Amino acid sequence: MGKTAVKPIRLLPWVGWNTGDASLLLFPENRLERDHAVRPLVSCDPFVDLTKFWWERAVAAEDWKTAAALGKVSAERRPNLAYGWENWAWALHKQGETAAAHKLLAPLLRKLALPGPPSGRAAFSLACFCGALCKTQEGTRWLRLAYNLSTNKDALRIHALLEPDLREIWPGLPELREDACSVLE
Repeated sequence: MGKTAVKPIRLLPWVGWNTGDASLLLFPENRLERDHAVRPLVSCDPFVDLTKFWWERAVAAEDWKTAAALGKVSAERRPNLAYGWENWAWALHKQGETAAAHKLLAPLLRKLALPGPPSGRAAFSLACFCGALCKTQEGTRWLRLAYNLSTNKDALRIHALLEPDLREIWPGLPELREDACSVLE
């Protein structure tokens, strides 16, 4: 019986959205050691570290039911942290429950009930949800917010153009309009 490898997926830095690379939470203690011992990075909240780690593993395995359960637990136990709400909503969307995902996340971002400044990750997710729900005008506003909040606009542009749920939304953003036309040709 062979081991099933978790496929690595890169961090999307423009919105702080890690799409499934569990190795981001791990690092070799000493690269010169022959056994390359690995230990997890730990922050001040082990619950957050563990739920993020397992959420990333579930996403990498495309186990959206588990990912949704982890997002829900994270949101319930750490309601003041955005990651649980965002993860829960994204996992619902990936399970085909886009309306529920929109209903969960949109009110929080509209009221700025998520901690800190508005999240580019939440805004990008909401743009995707709106695209899937044919709410083009609202989706354009969310995508514009994600674009304005992004630290790497080129990476956001690429991911937005590759996201099928955003195809109807591209024309609403001048920043993406020209790129969208070249991708569609």
